[in-house]
Amino acid sequence: MDASDAHPADGLQAVVASIDELLRDLDLGRDVIDMDHISHRTGIAVPRVQALLDHHANESESVQDSFQERLVFLRETRRKPDGKMYTLDEIGAGAGISHGQVGYLLNGKRKSPGLDVTRKLEKFFDVEPGFFTATERQALYRALQSTHEQLTHLALLRGKGINRLAMRSGTSGDSKIDRELREALSEALSQPEGEDPEVRELTDRMRSLPSKSRRRVFPLIQGLLGLARPESDDRPPPGRRGN
Repeated sequence: MDASDAHPADGLQAVVASIDELLRDLDLGRDVIDMDHISHRTGIAVPRVQALLDHHANESESVQDSFQERLVFLRETRRKPDGKMYTLDEIGAGAGISHGQVGYLLNGKRKSPGLDVTRKLEKFFDVEPGFFTATERQALYRALQSTHEQLTHLALLRGKGINRLAMRSGTSGDSKIDRELREALSEALSQPEGEDPEVRELTDRMRSLPSKSRRRVFPLIQGLLGLARPESDDRPPPGRRGN
C-alpha cells in the first residue's frame, strides 16, 4: 500500500502492522485472531474485516452501515439470557424511549434518531460509545486493541520467562491466542525461580520514588501487565442495568 493511501488519523494501519510483526516474531499466523469475535463486536462481516486488514477494502465503502442496519444487527446478536430477541417494548423500556420510536428505527422510517437516543440504545445493548457512528476503520481499530495487547503479553511471556503473573480473565477464553497465552504462562511458571536484573532495576527505582509517586505509577504498571481488572467484567447484561 502506497504511503499516500495511509490513514494516519485513525491508526488502523499502524496497529495492523504492529500485530503482524508480533505474529511473525511469535511464529503465528492471522488464523489465531478471532475474526468472529471481532465481527460480533463491530458489526462488520468477517470477509470485510479480512479485506480491511489486507488493505483491499474499497475506501469509499469504509463507513458503517445505516443506523437501521446497526440496530437490526444488535437486536439479532445481543439477545436475552433465554436466547430470544428483545421485544420492541423491552428495548423501549430499557432505553427510555417509546415502543413506536423503536419500531420506526428498526424499519428505517426514521433515519436520524439523534445523539441522545443513540447513546441510550448503545447503553441498552451494552456496546461501546460510537458503535452507531464509527467508520469501519475506527471500529476495527478499537476492536484490535485487545488482540494487540494479548499478543504483546504473549511475546513478553515467551521472551522474558516471567515467573509470577496473574493474567486477567481474558486468558480464560478458548481462542487460539488465549490458548497460546495459557501455554506460555504455564511454561513460565514451571521454570526455576531466578532474579531478572531488569526486574530488580525496576523494583529499586520504584522503591526510590516518593510514596505519592508510587501510588500514581503502580496502577499504570498493573495495566501494562494485564493485572488491572477490566471495568467491563462486572457489567450487567443488556437491559438489566441499575438506574
